[in-house]
Amino acid sequence: MVASLEERQVYGEMMAGARQKVLITGVGGMLGTDLAEILKNDFEIIGLDKKPAPHLGRPIEICDLLQERKLRDVMLAHQPSVLIHCAALTDVDYCEEHPEEAKAQNVEATRNLVVLANELDVPIIFFSTDYVFGGTREGEYLEDDTGKPLSVYGRTKWEAEELIRSTAKRAALCRISWLYGVYGRSFPRAILGQTESVRNIRVVSDQTGRPTYTKDVAGAILRMLSEKKEMVFDSGVRMYHISNSGQVTWAGFARFILEKLGRSDVTVEEISSRELNRPAPRPYNSVLSLKKTESALGIQFRPWEDAVADFLVELADTKKKEAAKAQEKAEGDPQ
Repeated sequence: MVASLEERQVYGEMMAGARQKVLITGVGGMLGTDLAEILKNDFEIIGLDKKPAPHLGRPIEICDLLQERKLRDVMLAHQPSVLIHCAALTDVDYCEEHPEEAKAQNVEATRNLVVLANELDVPIIFFSTDYVFGGTREGEYLEDDTGKPLSVYGRTKWEAEELIRSTAKRAALCRISWLYGVYGRSFPRAILGQTESVRNIRVVSDQTGRPTYTKDVAGAILRMLSEKKEMVFDSGVRMYHISNSGQVTWAGFARFILEKLGRSDVTVEEISSRELNRPAPRPYNSVLSLKKTESALGIQFRPWEDAVADFLVELADTKKKEAAKAQEKAEGDPQ
């Protein structure tokens, strides 16, 4: 689609080096944190979350996305050029047991943002999930495949996608899968937590997907906003898959983590999804095709193994820094 005159003017301002404002919802979360960090050198970051995020080291706007008036005040005060919507209720089993809350946080909050994005005529980048698919397909899921979610979480994210497709003026819908990062709950951190007390961990081996590092997602978004602006700013709604390449089962993922850490003392017992018996069903296959996004971005996503190796180093460094800060604080506090 050909860009309008107004859109080309936006591109011109960005090419001229003007610092555009990027508003990130859920900025204190796992993905929001890395987005803010990676984008901050090129854009003015406006962080928004419903609770403080001291680890960011910068002030943020405190706002619940369901508070329409407060959200409107924030948007009008800052006038962002791009809205990146990371905030969501992502605990799959919690969503299954609290469907009304999941719908409010994942669908209604998104509706409020789309209304304001349309009003201000700014594009919205929305993150969805591989769990919108049913998992019975052989091979990779394409961007245009119809969602058949198995869980409340997947259903609310699909409903949010449909809402954006039908109402947004400009949007990039980005599905991600098996996300992990330093700041937040994730599978690698859960595995590391278990190894502190047990030497045998039970992990499902009948679900296959693509593990995805938050920093690589943030890097892809930076490229969209700085070099491939048509992916975000052109009129209409576009769908992309963002993930690291390769695929693995959860059990294989766990083994790789343990191998990288030299934890040969911990064994992985493979079990079925039925044996695990979690509240929410998961797709057996949720591998997302990356060809369209790689072509649009002009890159190839790196293998998930390389990303996990870097994550483990970053996590160890972060823990050391946090421990050092805690020690300094303890030594500085009066007795």
